[in-house]
Amino acid sequence: MLFTGLLAGAAVSGWLLLDQGALKEQPTPSPSGPDLFVNDMDLKIIGEDGNVHYRVQASRMEHFPFDDHAELMDPFLQVFSQERAIWDARSERGRVADQGDTVWLLGRVVINRPQDADQRAINVVTSDLLVKPQSDTAETDAAAVIQSGGYRIEGVGLLANFRESRLDLRSRVRGRVDAGG
Repeated sequence: MLFTGLLAGAAVSGWLLLDQGALKEQPTPSPSGPDLFVNDMDLKIIGEDGNVHYRVQASRMEHFPFDDHAELMDPFLQVFSQERAIWDARSERGRVADQGDTVWLLGRVVINRPQDADQRAINVVTSDLLVKPQSDTAETDAAAVIQSGGYRIEGVGLLANFRESRLDLRSRVRGRVDAGG
């Protein structure tokens, strides 16, 4: 009888200990915090023609549901035309909003156009660049330095059209040309 009582007491005690875990309040996600994350993200955006239009890579992406934006660490963005990268941009961090219609490359931004048979390589250094993938354009109000071959052009404010390979500096433009370059 004593053994049966001890066994019943142990069973009730075990049940109470297990049930305490179920009674604990489950943590709720923060309304302003991320609801998901991805490490080593590699996203390809396909155009209507079925080809890669953009590629976005990041060491980490976090999605925030309260305003439906994503934050990127070490983002690397490539613009494609006819299945080859025609421009790329890298920054310290980034933010994607409006269902991917706007991408902010934040902090120091380095933009490159690779050299090919028809054109020289171009390197641009700026900061806080707003990229609009739908129109293949980007802009910033920050200072920008454009270098290619033997020239270096500096200015404040930059408008870029990746499809047309056009870079426009808005103000305080000055340049230097090295005839040997």
